[in-house]
Amino acid sequence: MSTIDHTDELLLAFIDESIHSIHGLADQITSFLQNSSNADAINGVFRTIHSIKGNAGFFGLSAIKKFAHAVENTLDDIRNQKLSLNEELNRVLIEAFDKLNALLEQVERGSQQDELAADEIKLLERISELAAEASGSYSDEGLLLQELRELAEEMNAAGFPESLRWSEKIADLVRCSSGEQPDETQTSEKTASPEDILTQAFMLDGEDVSQFIHLVASAFQWPTSGQWEDTHSCSVMDRLGDLSMICRVKGSAGDHRKIEAAIKDFKTLYESPIGVDQGLISVIWDQVAAVLNRFHQVEEQTVAVSPPASAPAPSPEAKPAEAAHPNVKRSRSIRVNENHLDRFLDDVSGLFITCERLKDVQSRMADAESIAELVEELRQINVTFSTQANELQKSVVSLRKVPIGSLLSKFPPMARKLATDLNKKIDVHIEGDEVEVDKSLIEDLDSPLTHMIRNVADHAIEKPEDRIARGVSESGNLWIKAETTRTHVVLTIRDDGRGIDPARIRQKAIDKQVLPPEQILAMSDAEVIDLIFHPGFSTAEQITDVSGRGVGMDVVRTTIRDHDGDIQVTSAVNQGTTFTVEIPIRQAVLVIDGLLVGAETEQFVLPFENIREVLEVDIDEIKTCHGLPMTVIRGQTVSVLSLAEQMELASETNYQSKQRHPAVLVASKKGAACLLVDRVIGKRKVVVNDMQNVLENCRRIGGVAQMGGGRLALVVSVPEIVKSMVDF
Repeated sequence: MSTIDHTDELLLAFIDESIHSIHGLADQITSFLQNSSNADAINGVFRTIHSIKGNAGFFGLSAIKKFAHAVENTLDDIRNQKLSLNEELNRVLIEAFDKLNALLEQVERGSQQDELAADEIKLLERISELAAEASGSYSDEGLLLQELRELAEEMNAAGFPESLRWSEKIADLVRCSSGEQPDETQTSEKTASPEDILTQAFMLDGEDVSQFIHLVASAFQWPTSGQWEDTHSCSVMDRLGDLSMICRVKGSAGDHRKIEAAIKDFKTLYESPIGVDQGLISVIWDQVAAVLNRFHQVEEQTVAVSPPASAPAPSPEAKPAEAAHPNVKRSRSIRVNENHLDRFLDDVSGLFITCERLKDVQSRMADAESIAELVEELRQINVTFSTQANELQKSVVSLRKVPIGSLLSKFPPMARKLATDLNKKIDVHIEGDEVEVDKSLIEDLDSPLTHMIRNVADHAIEKPEDRIARGVSESGNLWIKAETTRTHVVLTIRDDGRGIDPARIRQKAIDKQVLPPEQILAMSDAEVIDLIFHPGFSTAEQITDVSGRGVGMDVVRTTIRDHDGDIQVTSAVNQGTTFTVEIPIRQAVLVIDGLLVGAETEQFVLPFENIREVLEVDIDEIKTCHGLPMTVIRGQTVSVLSLAEQMELASETNYQSKQRHPAVLVASKKGAACLLVDRVIGKRKVVVNDMQNVLENCRRIGGVAQMGGGRLALVVSVPEIVKSMVDF
């Protein structure tokens, strides 16, 4: 095990992109299994693994390269119809994708395997066994020629003949250096057919060319005397590769293809017995000078170049990863949609225009004949400025958002791994992975969702034989759906397993003395099912590595409620279970529309989204029911609460002080309440800071609003107030 320095931005980008691309491979290859005519699906999977293999070689990640290369070979056979994809091979390949993802995450954490572990080798051997079973007898030679022919056609369509001319020039120059005169007929025969060159290139397949690409050391420096040694020929290949990398990064696709073609042929020549003397170097330089000149400035900006002194050139066996990662810290980053950036820039531009309008009005005020005209113009500018500021705030919020798929995509491989460990079959279906949420919320949801997926795999989904006996498919299904409202992220986790039996839960709760038996017996089925969230409660007959210790679901509810969220469960025997998780979307700074009200001497903000009606309540219409003041508003019976009492400004509500009280009908998903206030001031657009660290224990306060003139007002958390009434 070796340590990786997280300093190379290219390495970090490679890991991020690779992990992101792997997440969709299971669906792609399963799509091909279901429809073998879907060539785009298998080709997409192959391209992803091929890209990971090549880049892993570039960064010196040898274990990842070896693993990806083995998987790539099988995928290549599938797409070329050398073997057919069956369900078992599909399952094992998906397991290989998960393993590759784990290897990449290991590098992301700062370490890497130099060699494949035993379980990884065993997995690759299993793939080979299944591939051998799925493939019939075929002619290796015929398939190789067919493969080369197809590749030749692809390269020819992409302008490969031009690359061949580069290869031909270098080959001729090397022959000249050895005292041979290039035979034009022989050379043309060798380079006329792409298949011939590709046959030569195919011999290099075992040694990926990308591993010779290092950071640029110097611009084609060479020894001042003597024969050009083998180690230096490898160094030149490195520098050709460096140039290719710069071309690719800076966007010149045509030139980097030419250089890569030259690298391949030069490597072949290096391994041949042809000698290369110093006179050849100048000629080679002339052949690539044009491209070097084009990228001279880019090269200087990208890498600090210093000519080598007496240090030897790197050997072919040297691992590029050991020299390619400088020691810098990784910065926190967010993948940002380009459209969000464009919108943000447009909003900023609009603010500058508004500022110029304000300057213009200011310059005209001294000479203005009519102050009324300027006042009206300032009013219009203020309206425009307010709108632009609101749009800018939305743009900034959107920059922090990432697709929730980055979280949800980890659960299919997790469920498959658990299913294998438990001898079960589970198919995972993701919906809404494109929903965008704040990046911090992704981290908040990770732990509780992981607990829930493990619980579903262990308790909800039965083993294949049990499902068949129940008359359903042997593979269980797990659906994970994400959606958002303006204020909440809603996650639904549903399965088609055995469901939760209220009678069994009730008996377990009595046996474990979770609550007094008479209280448990008086509960409804829904209340009994809710006991699965009780601390220490578990229905598992035995403790396993997966679950059964009675901490999972309690941890889930506690964690979600710590984030002001909630979780509900519904279930039916032999029909499955559904969990619904709601977590509020938090932002450090938020602009909201609110109603400013007064209680005692203080001012408070009620969010508009929680307001249903502003009214007056007659004290004669307030009745007491089960110890709670109640009233009827438009046919609905609701509790009556005093804002002053809720904010602990008054010990009890004095209903006799006025005959009619200003009131606000507020509501959340928990219910509704009539909130008595002393005065209604009016609508305000306010900037809210959640002050999470300061107000952590003040659940009825949702934040602090910055009012005009520097004043502050507390924002009321209506859901918490309604919840306190419901829990009473």
